[in-house]
Parts: sequence; C-alpha cells; structure tokens
Amino acid sequence: MLGERGTGEGSAREALAERLRELREGSGRTYASLARRIGVSGSTLHRYCTGQTVPAEFAPVERLARLCGRSGEEREALHRLWLRADAERVERQEAGMAGAPAAEVGEDAEAGADAGAVTEAGADAAARGSRGTPTGTRALSGSVPPASAAVHRDEDSSAYDGGPPAHAPRSPSVRRWVQALAVCTVVSLALVLVAASAGPSRQQRPERQPPVARPSAPPFTWTSDDHVWKYGCGHTYLVGGPPAAVPPPPAEADAESWATALGAVHAGETGVRITLQGTDERAVVLEALRIRVVERREPAEGRVHRMSSGCGGALTPRMFDVDLDVERPVARSVPGNDTGEPIPAVSFPYRVSASDPEVFLVTGRAARCDCGWVAELRWSSGGRSGTVRIDDDGRPFRTSGAPGRPVHDYDFVTRRWVAEP
Repeated sequence: MLGERGTGEGSAREALAERLRELREGSGRTYASLARRIGVSGSTLHRYCTGQTVPAEFAPVERLARLCGRSGEEREALHRLWLRADAERVERQEAGMAGAPAAEVGEDAEAGADAGAVTEAGADAAARGSRGTPTGTRALSGSVPPASAAVHRDEDSSAYDGGPPAHAPRSPSVRRWVQALAVCTVVSLALVLVAASAGPSRQQRPERQPPVARPSAPPFTWTSDDHVWKYGCGHTYLVGGPPAAVPPPPAEADAESWATALGAVHAGETGVRITLQGTDERAVVLEALRIRVVERREPAEGRVHRMSSGCGGALTPRMFDVDLDVERPVARSVPGNDTGEPIPAVSFPYRVSASDPEVFLVTGRAARCDCGWVAELRWSSGGRSGTVRIDDDGRPFRTSGAPGRPVHDYDFVTRRWVAEP
C-alpha cells in the first residue's frame, strides 16, 4: 500500500513514482500536456506519478524521460527501477491468488460432520429397529437368524424333540433363507474363479515406475519483445495486399498490434529485446546465448513498408548480431551506439540478480530465407544449471528476406504510401 513506507513491499513502486514526479515537475508542464506527448491520458500519468499504478510497459516511462531530456545512463537507471517495481506488482498479484478461502474449508468440514451424523443416526435407528422387531421380521429384513430362531419358526412340534423329520414341510421363511444362501454361495464361487483367473495377469504387469521429477524453474525471469526498431524509428515490414489498405506507420510502442492486424512479417531483420532479472539476490551466471533456426522457407511475398517517424536516443542494451542465412547461426557481440556515443561490445558471461537486471538486443538478419528462430540461454547458479528457450510467447521469432520486393515509404503530406522510385 502507498502508506506502508519503510517496508520492503512497494518501495520500488514508490521510488519510481517519486522519480516520475521529479520529471513532471522539472518539465514545467501539466499532466495533460505531458500525457499527450507520451501517448497516455492525463489521469493515467497522474496515477503513475502518485504510485497508484505501475506502468505495464516501460515505453511511456522512456518517452517521458526522453521528453524531459534525460541521458541514456539516467534512462537505463530508470528502466532498472521500473523492472523492480513491476516485479513487486507481479509478486503481490501472485500472493493474492495463492490464499485459499477459509470458508470453503469450513464448509467441507461441516459437510463431513453432517455426513457422519447422518450415518450415526442411521446406525442407531437400525439398532433400535432390531431390538424392537420380532425375530421373524428381522429374518425378512436380511439379518441371519440364529439356529434356535429357525427352530421356533417351524410350526412342527416335533422340532422340540431334536428337529423336524426329513419329510416335514419347511416354512416360507426357511425356504427364503435357503434360496438366499444358495445365491450367496454361487456369487462367492464366481468371485473366487474371477480372482484366480485375474491373478496371473496382475503378476505379469510391470511394476509402476516412480514419477520423473520435473526440472525446477530457473532462478530468473525473462521477457521478450520482437518489435524493436533501430534507434526507435528505422524498421521494415513485409505486408500483403494493396498499399492503400495499409494504415500509416505506427509508433514503435504500437508496432506489435499494427503488424499483427496486417499479418506483417519483419523484413530483412528482427530486433528482439530480451530482459532478464533474478528472482532473488543470488547471482545467476548467463554463460552463453545460442541461436537455433527451427523453420526455413523461401522469402515471404508482399511489399516492403519502411517505418520512419523521426529518430531519437534509445535505452542501450547488450547488442548481438545473428546471420540467419548461414547453416549454423551464431550470436556475435557487437558494439552499440547511444546517440553518437559508442558502446563497446561485451561478451559472455553476464550476471543478473533481483537488483541487477540485464537487457540483450539480438538482431536476426535474413536475405535469402523466411526463417523461424529461437534463442537458447545457458545459465548456472548455486550448483544448478540449465538452458532456457526464449521465443515469441511459444512461437518462433520470424524474419524474412525481401529480395526484389517493391519498397514503399509513407508520405505524411499526402497521407499515403508511395512507391520508391
């Protein structure tokens, strides 16, 4: 809660809100004025700055920082703070769903008690009925009478002299008991025969193997975004259909929904941002990043549509370049550039923890194939190790070459796509 200052919970959220308030106040602009420029409503920006809500994505926070003239280093620090605040939000949601309602347990216990009471009452009623019912009636209800009771039910007085003669007629109740005993004997013999015939087959069945333990989850979380544009503006998509049916180019933050609605494919290259953060303060060593092409087809059809809405600085991640056309693609660490300032290439291994996240930018390039590909990240921590597959929500990332495809740019004056001369 906002009022719970001094505790661990919510501290990152409150720190993020304080930083956003400083940006807003330092800009000298109103909430509504800033909100229009970063693509959110004024009330939403107010909730961000007061700590009522943590932004679901970093994009509006980054746009606000850029608008307020913050440096790349300050934006990176702000991104790390947003990652911690977002992790706290997820933990609170999971903790809220984990508690089972006590009412359900109480209702189950009460139901069990009611069932027990009904059973006990039925048993008492049966006992009272057997004590207050004549012997003949007990015989009709299915309880086995003692031998003396059978003698007393026989109307032949010679029974008192040692039992009825062989030719003496039996009473109806005795005949019913004889029939019931015969039926029980037949059923018992049938069950014995079935058990005997099933015995060898049960012995021949293999013993049930113990369940195989599932591998435990890695000690870090990851997210991926495959609609990352070069410097925030440069990107191309292959789009089918006539250019007149293609909407204007979106902002980078809206690129995924724009491309999904059109069935667009990344043309030439795909920039994938991978964000990793440890689940606790123990360091996780990221040892290697491998690229695996899982699908390889001829380049996709369509027209090339180039995005260009004005470039600006961007948060600088660790950068890797991948040639998907070769048989065995390799992720090569390459130097980056943050608004003219070179960033040296850094190779594996890396370390991440809850307070020290890491961001990778993997650029997959293709000229001769329509390639589906995934990244495999090798990690180790505390004597454990494993490999995590990183993909697009269960699907491979997709990059297609565009040899000889028509190229279109958007004319903001005439508001239409124009073919490159």
